Amino acid sequence: MAKLTEKERKNLLKLIDILRANPNGLWIRELSRQANIHMETARRLIQKYPQVFEDYADFTIHKINLKLIKLKNENITAKNLDVAVGL
Repeated sequence: MAKLTEKERKNLLKLIDILRANPNGLWIRELSRQANIHMETARRLIQKYPQVFEDYADFTIHKINLKLIKLKNENITAKNLDVAVGL
């Protein structure tokens, strides 16, 4: 896997910090709003790094476009992010 770009690292850390403050998780739209990043950017990062994020409630099977996201490991920091994402 390629090294994280600086922008990707910055956005990942925003998402991680917000989810750490919300241990019960958030839906992608709210997560992207709080991080001030586009919803598709948040969705792409969540899908690209499943070792960091997990969807613990997926309502898409009921034709409701809603997934609740939380951290798999709340101990992820800027220092150990590369290890957490498998780099």
